[in-house]
Amino acid sequence: MSASEHLSQVRGSVLDAIGNTPVVRLGRLFDGHDVAAKLEFMNPGGSIKDRMVRYMLRHRAAGVTHVVESSSGNTGAALAMAAAVLGLKCDVTVPDRTSAEKIKRIEAYGAEVHVCVADVPESNERSYYSVAQRIAAEHGALHLDQYNSELNRQAHYTDTAPELWFQLDGRIDYFVCGVGSGGTISGIGRFLKDRNPDITVIGVEPLHSAYREAVTGAGCDTEFGTVIEGVGKRRPCAVFDPSVVDDVIQVPDDAAIDYARRLAREEGILAGGSSGCVAAGIAQLLPRLSGRIVTVFPDSGVNYLTKYF
Repeated sequence: MSASEHLSQVRGSVLDAIGNTPVVRLGRLFDGHDVAAKLEFMNPGGSIKDRMVRYMLRHRAAGVTHVVESSSGNTGAALAMAAAVLGLKCDVTVPDRTSAEKIKRIEAYGAEVHVCVADVPESNERSYYSVAQRIAAEHGALHLDQYNSELNRQAHYTDTAPELWFQLDGRIDYFVCGVGSGGTISGIGRFLKDRNPDITVIGVEPLHSAYREAVTGAGCDTEFGTVIEGVGKRRPCAVFDPSVVDDVIQVPDDAAIDYARRLAREEGILAGGSSGCVAAGIAQLLPRLSGRIVTVFPDSGVNYLTKYF
């Protein structure tokens, strides 16, 4: 490789290094089955949320100098990283169940973190949703609002999904994905079905979360609560598109944590609890699926060493 070719590999900033994450087979954990995972924790900010934040900030209005977001942690870290690159002031609100590693990561980029009460409705003035809205309104800042913004879905439709399709040469039978805000499964799922309507899209969430009812109509009278960060909601987020999703299954917290540990010990993949939740969901689905199963692992277990490992 010539000197000029070497130089062409240099990115303009860390934001230009987002993407091109690898896809790997889970050959030991799911021996005898064709299961592949896209390792999104290999983005520079440590999660799939890097893609969404970059896309949303590229669509921000001119003159924005202050950004605010409510987050379970990964979007906050991605936004704080991007804000550092772009010279923006950044405030992130998180629920008090957020891991210490995530909070420290956000702060390391220079953002201010506001830890809020987790177990209150979104409309409560103390919730991390409401506090973010209040900070943005008081300071005239841009509120990304990942849970309601169409840009969330669009980011994965235009960025994550085409990359996944290319890497697998379109050979996908099932796309299985954890559901948090719903942007990832909605954006990728829509792209895949636009290319091949026969692809089945299945969501995975913790017990008593709201998305299964939104897709299947199967109600639940039990209050939602989970220790798994990044997946599950008391009510579906506005960005979620149920028309894209064929089914949603639910996984107990202990199974999600067990599979996160198994991913590390059997596949050498140190992924987070939401990835463990998806892996446990795939294990639950395998007896009734035949063909290639593809998923994304959103973030790293490094963010949860004191919580799950």
